[in-house]
Amino acid sequence: MNRKLESNSRPLQVAHRGGLADFRPPWYLRTGHVQTLITGFFRPIAPLAPAVTHRIEIGDTGAMLIHENAPENLDKNRPSVLLLHGLGSSHAGTYMTNIAAGLLQRGYRVFRADLPGAGLSCRTTFLPPHGACFDLVRTCLNHLSQSQGISTWRIAGVSLGGNILLKMLARHAMQPELHPFDFRVDYALAVAPPIDLKACCENIERGINRLYGRYFIRALKRQAQERADIWPQWKEVLRSADYRTIRRFDETVTAPLAGFSSSDSYYNFGSSIDELPNIQAPTTILIDEHDPIVPAHLFDRAAYSKTTRLVKTQYGGHVGYLHRLTTADGRVGSRWRRWADDRIATELATPTWPESVKASHQEPS
Repeated sequence: MNRKLESNSRPLQVAHRGGLADFRPPWYLRTGHVQTLITGFFRPIAPLAPAVTHRIEIGDTGAMLIHENAPENLDKNRPSVLLLHGLGSSHAGTYMTNIAAGLLQRGYRVFRADLPGAGLSCRTTFLPPHGACFDLVRTCLNHLSQSQGISTWRIAGVSLGGNILLKMLARHAMQPELHPFDFRVDYALAVAPPIDLKACCENIERGINRLYGRYFIRALKRQAQERADIWPQWKEVLRSADYRTIRRFDETVTAPLAGFSSSDSYYNFGSSIDELPNIQAPTTILIDEHDPIVPAHLFDRAAYSKTTRLVKTQYGGHVGYLHRLTTADGRVGSRWRRWADDRIATELATPTWPESVKASHQEPS
């Protein structure tokens, strides 16, 4: 049974007012393109202890891998945290390890996903990296909740992982009998989520944004060739692969491997934009006005639930957020830092919910 829930006409919006929105880069980094491009070269990987890897079966398509790190003195009464990465990344990506390190320092148990086709999961399932795998993530959460005795989760998704997170929350609220949760979502944070997959693909086919399209295509082509060496399904599909644009790649590779008839079918099924009003869990969506990959105007035309707030920053680009640390006397120092990695960890550890969300969030029946 579908349930369309009452939504606010306007979400809570915060722009450059401290806390999660308080990103202030130096003047020479105040463009979305510069932030997006430079951060791609600044990739400090946080040192983490070896993770415990959970292999979770996802039906007849194989298995997903989830990697767990826990603090020395684990408080089992605290929520556990799941991190979902974006296209081209994995559990070992820069922001994934940095956010995990920040949470571990704060005493949280952290699970980092390798989504289908990404990271080490490319060897355990033939499924491609795609933005419609929300139900597979739900399957993994249910398994971990049961096997690890976890009742409450906080979840963050970055870029494509953010859209997957939003879609999962919305579908559970709309059809709980078809998409059941064996757990409670205490808080959700989606960072730069491409809530309209088709619109975002079209966006990076225009003007200077084609730079990003070419970057993704090079990465996807390299990954596709690696996967063809492992999986006969990939080898077969790549005989007719079209690498000219992401949309063409999705039409000829992603969609058929993920079980969709076309790229449009995949985009329609995977996009969360029309289902955001249904989300019940306390949720923050963090976007940047100058994101060259996920256009900010998509969020201006979306509707939201009463438990969702939209936080806008300026000049952060697409998960760029590079700035310099301030010294004790208030001067700008010489050390570079990835602002979002620390802010995401802080927000997950101590969520800055609106009071109305804290009061309205209830345990699931």
